[in-house]
Order: sequence, then C-alpha cells, then structure tokens
Amino acid sequence: MHNTTSAILTDVTNHYNQLVDEHHKLHTEIEHCQYYAPDDDLKTLKKKKLRLKDEIEILRNKLELIIK
Repeated sequence: MHNTTSAILTDVTNHYNQLVDEHHKLHTEIEHCQYYAPDDDLKTLKKKKLRLKDEIEILRNKLELIIK
C-alpha cells in the first residue's frame, strides 16, 4: 500500500510540476508577444494562463491536505 501511495504522490507531483512549467512558458510567451500579437490571441493566452494558475492552486491545496 505504501508503494502505491508513494507512486500516486510522485505522479501528482510530476503533474503539478508540468503545470507550473507550462504556466511559466505561457508567461514568457505573453511577455514576448504582448506588443505585436493580436488582442484576441493575447486574451486567449492570458485566459489559458489563468486557468493553469487556478488548476495549480487547486492541486497545491489538495497536495497539502494529503501530506499533512
């Protein structure tokens, strides 16, 4: 049972890290193209970034509850 729990925590942690990485990449992309990209494109990128931020926060809270 302990190995299964450990594997699940590892998978969830990896997923969390992937979300954080994707969020960072979106931030960089938005910074890079904010002056020349069409407004609709920027709006789409910013919405995606916000959704990722929300998902990261939810996952972080769940991980904190599991670890405690």
